[in-house]
Amino acid sequence: MSVSQSALAGLACAALISLLAPFAVYALCRRRMVLATRNILLGAGIFVLFALVLESALHFYVLKHNPVTSAWLGSHPFGFAAYAAGAAALFEETGRFLAMRFLVKPTGDPGTALAYGIGHGGMEAIVVGALAQASSLFMAVMLNLGKLDAMLGGKVPPATLAKMRDGYVHLDFATALLGGAERIWALLIQIALSLLVWRAVSRRQVRWFLAALAAHAGIDTLGALYQKGQVSLVVTEAVVTGVGVLLLIFFLVKLPRRQKPA
Repeated sequence: MSVSQSALAGLACAALISLLAPFAVYALCRRRMVLATRNILLGAGIFVLFALVLESALHFYVLKHNPVTSAWLGSHPFGFAAYAAGAAALFEETGRFLAMRFLVKPTGDPGTALAYGIGHGGMEAIVVGALAQASSLFMAVMLNLGKLDAMLGGKVPPATLAKMRDGYVHLDFATALLGGAERIWALLIQIALSLLVWRAVSRRQVRWFLAALAAHAGIDTLGALYQKGQVSLVVTEAVVTGVGVLLLIFFLVKLPRRQKPA
């Protein structure tokens, strides 16, 4: 069994798309508005702290360390989806709100929020997209070289390893490339959520923060249900792609020209 060359190319392209997408959005928007480097770095740092450190610590306890919660969530897919989506929304949007309330440098609307969203979504695209896809490419190459079992033997359960091999062998170019497209849509969604939270902060209207929480949780619920086999890939991709296309149209057509700092 081996992974096709087209699948390997698809994984490589997906990793490259995920890596370059934040820079492409920055290049597209920098002439239309003020994008402060500080706000971009702040968005990236807050994502790392709240999503990769704090949220991951909660997941470790709830999903692995605590036998009661791990067993219950493992056997109740809708409960797992509600927990996973709720935790992601709460941690990321709370971090976003606190950063925008106390740390960002206002540069005029929508540049303040968009810069933060590029940082937040860009770091997510690199970690969840580019690095993960590069890792998958490496694993696929190891499989073709006949070294995957030796590398993972004893570290991964045999059933999991067999499922991994089967997934790589049946992977095609389009499916592999889909990972890159997903990161583009996810980046645009993170920017949109940043715009909502910035409106909550700048106008002191909590309903916009609640809207960001609800939107984030709703999108992540669909992904968690797919992960548990409750929703088809077609439905999941159709919804995410639809949201992403609408946001893309908005960013290309509706965003204003460059504004001066207030």
